[in-house]
Amino acid sequence: MERTAPTSTPGLSVAGRWQSEFSKTLAGPPPSPAVKNVFIETDSEGAILAAGVLLTDPARGGVGAGYRIMPDGRRRVDEIAALLAENPQGASLPIDFIPYPAWVPKRARVWRALEGQSRKSANIRYLLLESVEDDYVVQAGINPSGFLSYAFFSPSYASGRGVDSLSGVIHPEPGSSLYRFHNLVWDLSGEADFLSMEVHATLSGPEGLPDRLTLRRRPGP
Repeated sequence: MERTAPTSTPGLSVAGRWQSEFSKTLAGPPPSPAVKNVFIETDSEGAILAAGVLLTDPARGGVGAGYRIMPDGRRRVDEIAALLAENPQGASLPIDFIPYPAWVPKRARVWRALEGQSRKSANIRYLLLESVEDDYVVQAGINPSGFLSYAFFSPSYASGRGVDSLSGVIHPEPGSSLYRFHNLVWDLSGEADFLSMEVHATLSGPEGLPDRLTLRRRPGP
């Protein structure tokens, strides 16, 4: 029987940050310890506003990816497109939505467009950006709808530069909600148990080994 989303319950708000952190051992040689952090942010109705996954591998750095929905996507696209038009080889851009972990070097970044920038059309529908630094691969996607996505890779995890490493990582379905979701970041899928106020999920990525996890809520302000 097909399940339908429950109606909202008076007095019950599911707004907040649902998160999990757990340790695991990555296959070698030699095997190495690592830590995974997973989060989902929701509004009071359970709509997913942000999600992210971070793998910290002390031996090789790590990798992370996620997205956030903001109301000013059109402004961001127009502002960034104008800056890139003036500096097509690379520009300092106001990319402020990437939650870098401590192992990513803190530095001013210069960005270039991999996809979307066009001199022929003023109505840009999507920008895929990449930092021009030659070690850590950092990419960001900006959509006029306000869908802001990101991915970063330490040198050991990076597969190459100048190619789209983002779209295969970030692929939430439209209207994703806490009640049930599929493949939000890598293969993060699951659903909420509103009786226990927990989210039960599975995750395959970024290292490809499946994990079962439980996310618990940290209520928002």
